[in-house]
Amino acid sequence: MTARPDVALVTGAGSGICAEVARRLAARGLGIVLLDKDAEAVQRVADELGDALARDPLVVDVTDAHALESAVASLTPHHRPGVLVNGVGGDTRARPVSELTEADLQSAVAHNLASVFTMTRLCAPAMVEAGWGRIVNLASVAGRTYSLFSNAAYVAAKAGVIGFTKQCAYELAPHGVTVNAIAHGVIGTERIRRAWEDKPPQWTADRVSRIPAGRFGTVAEAAGMVCQLCGDDAGYTTGTVIDVNGGLHI
Repeated sequence: MTARPDVALVTGAGSGICAEVARRLAARGLGIVLLDKDAEAVQRVADELGDALARDPLVVDVTDAHALESAVASLTPHHRPGVLVNGVGGDTRARPVSELTEADLQSAVAHNLASVFTMTRLCAPAMVEAGWGRIVNLASVAGRTYSLFSNAAYVAAKAGVIGFTKQCAYELAPHGVTVNAIAHGVIGTERIRRAWEDKPPQWTADRVSRIPAGRFGTVAEAAGMVCQLCGDDAGYTTGTVIDVNGGLHI
């Protein structure tokens, strides 16, 4: 079943960076398939997009591989995405490794890495058949180096996203399919701002002071670079990790 270059599937599309990615890709004329586990949140984004939707949102928890398989299998030939943005992930718990358990690692991998693996293996074959595809994975500055804001389980999972991206880029490049990763730093999404509200002011000030730009990134800045990698003119860019972090990691 051949993928359509004018259809984009965006996971984690109910809020934050990926909701903005969906809006921007829709503004470019792509049909959008939204996927998120939060039915109310993703429906709000769907209502915004209106006629830009390729179909009703897919309400799925990405940690459930069988549910993802069923969701992708439900896509008609007109809804097979030529663009895939793997955006689910995150972990705002700043905890030392000595306080983590194997369950923490398993959870981090399920949310941040296994979901990227599953969606890619399910969507890439149609892109290969079409001879064109764009896959963008949301990694993190944490996967590039270390994290001031999260924990070792999350860092390990995001480093895995980067390695997975590079291998897939190598395998899929001969078929016209690019695979890239965006390593975001601290982006001022509602989720991040809520998590930081509970921290002492000095904790927040200390961490912001370590960002050379001296501020959070905006959702628009984060989404803009993702969308750049989704277009025709990104066809010779593959296997890259693009840093969007205000100079936190150079």
